Amino acid sequence: MPPNIFMSYSRRETGFVDDLTYRLEKAGFNVWLDYRRLIPGTPWAGQIDKGLKESDVVLLVVSKESINSKYVDKEWRHVLDFEHKRVIMVIFEAVKLPPELKKYEWVDFRGSYEAGLKELISQLNSPIKEAAPAPETGFKAPLAVWLTTALALYVGLFSLLTFWTILLPWVLVPLAWRVIKRDYNYQQTQTALWALPLGLVFTTILFGYESRETLIDFVVVSSTIILFPILISLGLLLRSAALQRWGKPEANRVLFANQYNPTDLNPTPVSFFIDHAPQDKLFARDIAKELTRHGHIPAKDMQSAEAVFVLVSRFKTDTEADTEQKVVFPVLVQTAQPSEKLSHVQWIDYRRGLRKLDILAKLLSDPAKLLAALGVRPTSGAQTVTPANIASITGLLSVVIAMEFGGILGYPIELIRGGILEKIFNDISIIELFNIALILLGHTIYIAVATTLIYFMIKALRERRGFFASIPAFLIGQIPLFILLAFQASIIDFMNDAILKKYGIVLVTVFPDIPVIVHMFGGILVLVFALFRLNDIRRWFPARAK
Repeated sequence: MPPNIFMSYSRRETGFVDDLTYRLEKAGFNVWLDYRRLIPGTPWAGQIDKGLKESDVVLLVVSKESINSKYVDKEWRHVLDFEHKRVIMVIFEAVKLPPELKKYEWVDFRGSYEAGLKELISQLNSPIKEAAPAPETGFKAPLAVWLTTALALYVGLFSLLTFWTILLPWVLVPLAWRVIKRDYNYQQTQTALWALPLGLVFTTILFGYESRETLIDFVVVSSTIILFPILISLGLLLRSAALQRWGKPEANRVLFANQYNPTDLNPTPVSFFIDHAPQDKLFARDIAKELTRHGHIPAKDMQSAEAVFVLVSRFKTDTEADTEQKVVFPVLVQTAQPSEKLSHVQWIDYRRGLRKLDILAKLLSDPAKLLAALGVRPTSGAQTVTPANIASITGLLSVVIAMEFGGILGYPIELIRGGILEKIFNDISIIELFNIALILLGHTIYIAVATTLIYFMIKALRERRGFFASIPAFLIGQIPLFILLAFQASIIDFMNDAILKKYGIVLVTVFPDIPVIVHMFGGILVLVFALFRLNDIRRWFPARAK
């Protein structure tokens, strides 16, 4: 009979542990993994102790974080009191081991994952006596990591052509090193990868005049023949199982940990109460509607309810419900730190939107199975999780900001190119130069105001607070933003017509046009995408507190 396995690990290796658990379960092993087995609404400390006692083998995922974790230390030391229990060290990183661990079995997963998995399954079925000690030094990485690093290095160097955006090189130049360190931000990197071709198109337009045929040919040929396939390959690699195992939580996609689907269509009715802030009432209303539709009964107050749902957001992080006497379900609808009391209770993650509400309703009377269906891989504090629609809007606005910075850098590039700057100082009067300076100052002010406006829009979207944290205010805010961007697009024509043309000088820079083009056409795409999940947007903007 296969042994029962307890997984002891640091949350920094969640991607690796999640896949390893799936593969072991597929091979027929019973694996206890906290975010798949902890029962929501029940204090987790006792559940972990129970999982340890019922296990035959503790798989200790060895890494810098796990060896330094007091919780992981407590778990494997607990096993030392039971001679019949085994510890197998899964070497994710080579680190100095405590003396007590050096006698135990180990499997090296730093190179080939499949080879390590095959060896681990063999040792689980047939214990061995190690001939050599576990590695405590040296760096290894899977082949996919080295390939990703190489592609990221090429893309990072290529992104220097879009130096005027500032944002793209800022993200992509250090990407290769951050892949090795495992701490790249997945969402930020994906945004930069799809924005890079757009930046290169505008770079081509900027440098594609007059004597710049060689550069434009290089950009066009490299982009179409070499860069695009590399960008696609890099994007797919970052999404691949190998890189999802390798990366820290901020480098992982946010996914449901399991795909368990209940078949019981007639759950036992449970009386429930939803404890929420007034700003989260739309979340509460939609959850209550689905629970009621499946036969559950709304309670008049918290005390009379059999189950209490606490909606955790920046507006509410605690509850008056007694977690020791009542079944309490913390439900995260926004990235926030729950109170000390709620942090000891396993929670349900709805930060990406209210998904699988029907499953929540079907399994409310069976909390033990609830997490198997709704458990989400843990994320890190560096990863702000929002619904996909909100992430796409903030991504678009971030790109517009990058293009705004490019507008500032575009002027000196255009003026120096072709000797235009020399012509201006030689042929134009001091008064006209002063007028040009005023126009450029005005453009800079437009950019500063537009960038400030976008900053507060992004802040309002991510934090659900501020002037733009309502649908009407956010939509109305797009009007002055569009006007500011449109003024920037027309300012070069105004300067040409009012001053420069009479001196035979014409500026042809396209930088001022880019932000309004991105805002307009990107906004259309985001709007089309938003139509598929309008309810996510409606709930995300906080309701008015009365």
